[in-house]
Amino acid sequence: MTVFRILFCLVAAFTVDLQQSHAQDGTSPQITPEQNANWARRGFWQTTRGTPVSDGWQFQNGEITLAKPRQGGSIVTQPMPPNFELSWQWRIEAGVNSGIKYRVRKFGKELFNNSMLGIEYQIIDSEPHSTSKGSTASIYDLVEPQRQKTLHPPGQWNSSKIIALGDQIEHYLNGERVASATTVGPEWDTIVALSKFGGSVDFGRPQVGDRFMLTDHGGKVTYKDFQFIPLDAPPTDTPPRTGPFLANATRNGWADQHSIVIWTRTTRNSEMLTEGKQFVDIDQKLAGQLAKQTDADKLLSVQLPEGTTLDEMFGACPGAAGRARLTYFPIKQRHAAKQTRWITTSAESDFTAQWKIEGLKPNTEYGTVVEAQTLEGQASAVVRGAFRTAPPEENPQNLQFCITTCHDFIRRDDGLQGHQIYPAMNKFKPDFIVHEGDIEYYDKPAPWALTKSLMRFKWGRIFSLPSNRDFYNRTTSYFIKDDHDTLANDSWPGQSYGAVTFEEGVKLFNEEQFPTKNERYKTIRWGRDLQIWILEGRDYRSRNDMPDGPEKSILGKKQKAWLFKTLEESDAKFKLICSPTPIVGPDRANKKDNHANDIFAYEGDQLRTKLSATPGAIVFCGDRHWQYASVDEQTNLWEFGCGPGSDKHQFGWKPGDERPVHRFLRVDGGFLSGELKYSGDKDETSTLTICHRSVTGQKVSEFQFPIEP
Repeated sequence: MTVFRILFCLVAAFTVDLQQSHAQDGTSPQITPEQNANWARRGFWQTTRGTPVSDGWQFQNGEITLAKPRQGGSIVTQPMPPNFELSWQWRIEAGVNSGIKYRVRKFGKELFNNSMLGIEYQIIDSEPHSTSKGSTASIYDLVEPQRQKTLHPPGQWNSSKIIALGDQIEHYLNGERVASATTVGPEWDTIVALSKFGGSVDFGRPQVGDRFMLTDHGGKVTYKDFQFIPLDAPPTDTPPRTGPFLANATRNGWADQHSIVIWTRTTRNSEMLTEGKQFVDIDQKLAGQLAKQTDADKLLSVQLPEGTTLDEMFGACPGAAGRARLTYFPIKQRHAAKQTRWITTSAESDFTAQWKIEGLKPNTEYGTVVEAQTLEGQASAVVRGAFRTAPPEENPQNLQFCITTCHDFIRRDDGLQGHQIYPAMNKFKPDFIVHEGDIEYYDKPAPWALTKSLMRFKWGRIFSLPSNRDFYNRTTSYFIKDDHDTLANDSWPGQSYGAVTFEEGVKLFNEEQFPTKNERYKTIRWGRDLQIWILEGRDYRSRNDMPDGPEKSILGKKQKAWLFKTLEESDAKFKLICSPTPIVGPDRANKKDNHANDIFAYEGDQLRTKLSATPGAIVFCGDRHWQYASVDEQTNLWEFGCGPGSDKHQFGWKPGDERPVHRFLRVDGGFLSGELKYSGDKDETSTLTICHRSVTGQKVSEFQFPIEP
């Protein structure tokens, strides 16, 4: 019989003995001294890869010794009961870092590449009265020990005990309880979110298949006298959570090398209402008539079934008053975390909160933890997110980015998960995304958002779809506003849509539902060779029906002067102009709202002339419901249209109707991906590859810049 087979039989025998020791009446199994002696036998343990333990660990005289630190590797048991009392003795040498982990299992590739993780009883050469989360007897990185503890120095024996019963855990040292925790509830969720285990699900909670682990983190350590007592699982009596919650997670905007704005919203429920009632069916003709009325109560009630409130409708994600606080930190420097003040949310701003964070490090991935609590200060919810800052302009940095536009709740294509483009874009791990407008459509049914309450309903609903919400919660983003998410189709200042004025629609987007910035345009350098411009196409525009000429503008004089000045000042190799509407097109003949139309021909010609004379300038536009790449016939200016966010949302152009300006045409949904890549030679030559993608991420075009002559 092979050595491995012998070891396997020993472990299997212990497991069978443990199972058979359960009494017929369901009481806790009785562990014999012989079974406890198995803890000090090599065959009881295996490596985290499932192979036999190396000779870095010694097993003799009833003791386990890590004799070759950093060579033995961490070792684990077979699956064990997750509710238990375990006591043992241990002795360390100076400088040791070790510990016993329990409720050990894997939490997925996103958490330490699917390594085995669990709660750790920390054993380390620390000061006797240390109360850090990494000191002896702490619940490692989660809960610090009490000051009152007796710790014998290296070379002397200490005794320890763990009691893990349901969601209650306790750590004892030399006869004294020194740390405890409850592993369920918003307080525990916050503790985990702020730790190295952030992102795990049910970390520390009991689960069938859990194991124990002896760690090898450096230094010699010896264990003996293990006494293991399985305990009956207590009845689960977890009190229901009452909120406020964070069902919309976070969004961010305006990131550069040193700053960003973070947004969140406190909500009544943890998820949107998936079994709510349907809105009253109103056709476009009646909606047009209602759009001329201003009675908000009537415009709301006419779309609700009799006796129903807005909060009862399908997709509802109502807000709730509470308090919110942000903690942020470089992913690799969690102990450098900073916390903001608490913000009290209210109905006046749809229960939203925002923080402008400054003094950030460039080219750094940050973690975020947003906590919610009741108005009385009781913890109620937590969500962990992420963003990254732009690299310094001297850095030759490889980059990935995505661009999208045009999608709404009613034309989602992945059921109650949201839109397929989000998991597809996630696969590229983009450094940033630009959403170029028409994020949601006020002037489309179910409901027609003719009141501020209905507009807010639509925002809460679309960003509670899991795929959409989770993507923006973890991705550096730039949001551009366009007509449908300002007021209505082709809208301009001075107009109204039902009970909402254009100015109210602007404020709702700019100051409430998205990260705020006083001027809604900005340029950001992303490393040595890439710079982006985020343009605002609604706030400063002229009326569409104004005669064309030098005074008619979409961008407004101030923004246009800024655009031209910053383009001239930039030495970036690739200058990406992100516009909510087309500058090159072509567009449909009946459209009268953008620079690709004759109605804004003067400023369109001005922009095309200026941009085409700017080395490396490429336009990326939203608004259009088909994918294309075009080159203006007069100026040779390139423009890419990313297409709508779902195939259900494509329309407006006939497949096969290719014009001389087209270099690519596809009448379907999807998104754009961009990759900036450096050659790696001494000159660090860069290329920019732009691809149209289907909604599932399949590449359907490819263009590489600089364009070869």
